Amino acid sequence: MADIITQEDLLIVLQHSADPKLKLNIEVLDANRKVTGTLNCNMQSGSMSINGESDIRRTADFVLQPTLKEKIKLTENSLLWLNKDIRLSIGLYNPRAKQYKYYPLGYYVYTDTSGTYDASTDSLSINCADFMKKLDGTRNGQLGALIIRFPAYKEDEETGEMIEGHIIREAVIEILESLAHITNHRIDDMGEPNAFPEYNDHWQQYREQNKLWNYIPYNQEFSSGCSVLSILTAFRDLYPNYEMFFDMENNTFICQMKPACYEDDIFLNNGFLQRVLLSESTSVDMTTIRNICEVWGQVIDPDYYSDECSYQNNIYSASIAGYEDEYRNRDLIGLKIPEANQEDAQININNFGTIVIYNEANDKPIKADVLKPDTAYVFKIMKERIDEKDVIKAYLLGERKVHAMNVLTNGKKSGQFVTIDDVEYELYSREYFQKRYACEHVEITVIPNSPFTVEKLGEILDVKAGSEYDDITSNDLAADKAYWENHKNCRLTDNITITTALLPFLDVNKKVSYKRTDSDQEQQYIISSVSHDFAGFTSTITMYRFYPLYDTLLKETGIHKTLAEYSHGVLSKYTHDELAGIVGKDT
Repeated sequence: MADIITQEDLLIVLQHSADPKLKLNIEVLDANRKVTGTLNCNMQSGSMSINGESDIRRTADFVLQPTLKEKIKLTENSLLWLNKDIRLSIGLYNPRAKQYKYYPLGYYVYTDTSGTYDASTDSLSINCADFMKKLDGTRNGQLGALIIRFPAYKEDEETGEMIEGHIIREAVIEILESLAHITNHRIDDMGEPNAFPEYNDHWQQYREQNKLWNYIPYNQEFSSGCSVLSILTAFRDLYPNYEMFFDMENNTFICQMKPACYEDDIFLNNGFLQRVLLSESTSVDMTTIRNICEVWGQVIDPDYYSDECSYQNNIYSASIAGYEDEYRNRDLIGLKIPEANQEDAQININNFGTIVIYNEANDKPIKADVLKPDTAYVFKIMKERIDEKDVIKAYLLGERKVHAMNVLTNGKKSGQFVTIDDVEYELYSREYFQKRYACEHVEITVIPNSPFTVEKLGEILDVKAGSEYDDITSNDLAADKAYWENHKNCRLTDNITITTALLPFLDVNKKVSYKRTDSDQEQQYIISSVSHDFAGFTSTITMYRFYPLYDTLLKETGIHKTLAEYSHGVLSKYTHDELAGIVGKDT
């Protein structure tokens, strides 16, 4: 599918709507993807849907009038049979050029049947879906008496070197090639969020210091009867915000981070959409809207624990019986903290030596007052041999029960104060949420123009616990999961549906500009689903509101205005130099 819509495309769409003449070209493929025959048909009716949130991204059904009637037989030697795959393209007539222009619809397999032909009505009916149906057990992909195991990584306890383990990306490729026999693929890296530039400006340093960032974090086992797709999605969902699908152009299996579209150009502008617009519908499912997501993860069982811990000279010291000789890589140490910490706090267990406590999210020493008095925390020892010396760090995993939150706010100071346990807090500040929900790890998502912020709707809570959430092993990972759950709850629901003349070149995850009928201003949206009605010559497009990055707002408003209007909790992650760097000058 072309990323640039031409004047010819617009002309065809506008002229075609008055006298639709649609053709469907069906290229029949053998097991080696070679074209063995072609059916060119007049279309009587049909529909197609594209859903960016579904594993089966594309489905379609058609009623057609074929021109090669002698080949419409349901036999193993015909063009329509169970072992045949098809590639579809739809033709729209260009009256000026007096010829059809064809737009690709993708690669498909037959689903309900291999197709039916009614000679009395001269009509061919087919139902089909994309190649994910070959992986989910519908048309293949179900595994027999086979148990597949991918153990988590193992290390040499002395040196910390990897002696066994599986990189997630390599595991996905192995499953694709060995079980599904798919070699046409593009699999991106998957792993801890802070190892990616989308989340962390210092992602390269994080990868260097966290060698296991892309390894399978815990044992994976799949029993007989499961499908290839269920195994693939298990790996995909180890970390949030990834997608798997077959692309439309080349039928390449793609696994990637879901595109944020921040840097994408506008695929369709408002002027184009207004010319083909038929109707508009704005609907919000109020039952699904949430603006706070609270995630409860794994109960961390430390290898060693002490509730007798002292604090002096910014060092937490404890003696733990049974913990002998020295720090070992990936030991989990639990301590009940007696006092709040100062900047760059350290621990010292059994006089093995002082170790600086690091934040797992950014690989930096923790800030002051992160550790609260009379609270038990778990620290993960990371030991690495560099230049013939042991480099040891203690990463803060959090309290023994993993717990984090994400809150959608407009980021501005509320000017209101509430009292909790005789202490006054500014309403909707980070400190307020920490106290209100007894959660130290609170992340704030700032979208000033969202209609779903806590300032506009109040606090609407979504609690995630149990099942898949029990596999979350740190507060940082829980916070990342909470962010994406909140993204679905209060951003993907901020959508609009429009019906236009048939636009066969549409796809999901494309950015468009559109001015709603009740607004005097254009807004940007991301297409999340598309459905085509070929008989009615219409396309129905569902798209959710696109919001700019907070950094973009800084560029538009300037540092001083931002500092005056936004809360300290929002701005605390930036130094003044960083703010100035974002804006491009020191205002």
